[in-house]
Amino acid sequence: MKKALEDVMRERRSVRRLEQADGVTREQIERAVALARQAPSAYNAQTSRLVILLQKENQKFWDIVENTLRGVTAEDAFSRTQKKLEGFRGGNGTILFYEDGAEIGKLKQSFPLYADKFGQWAQHNNAILQYAVWLALTGEGLAASLQHYNPLIDAETAREWNIPTSWTLIAQMPFGKAAEQPGPKNLRPMEETVKFFG
Repeated sequence: MKKALEDVMRERRSVRRLEQADGVTREQIERAVALARQAPSAYNAQTSRLVILLQKENQKFWDIVENTLRGVTAEDAFSRTQKKLEGFRGGNGTILFYEDGAEIGKLKQSFPLYADKFGQWAQHNNAILQYAVWLALTGEGLAASLQHYNPLIDAETAREWNIPTSWTLIAQMPFGKAAEQPGPKNLRPMEETVKFFG
């Protein structure tokens, strides 16, 4: 990441219309993901898994999403959906975020006192990783958004890329060059959302 963390946090936005960013290399994406893997996880469990789809594999993924949604979306509404999907398909790639249920199961066995919490903590871990990846991509000058077409696409996606059956799809992050300018970021006043004591 070449920018200061504060700058990257302010620049990170949900950009849904993407196009190919010239000069983006696999090594650049690997570097961003490697940095994001520094994100913490409860018990240092590291149960989150990533699948990174580039070029034709990215196109194939959004074809799966489109074909799946075509079967469950009303015809008059599908053109809007299709337009949105084109915005994701236009980027450089998509990162699929998973949680490994087998690893979570091992944690439950090892720490039975907290067994009912590990699923929830895994979701927290995954969210932190998603944010870290998003910041790292932003630091590389790329735009992204977070999408949730699961569980509709889970089975076909797992078949296409031979995803282990213990992995559960959590989210999808298409990334590339911004082809739209997001509107202003409206934050609630701090005094409505944060309390200080002492």
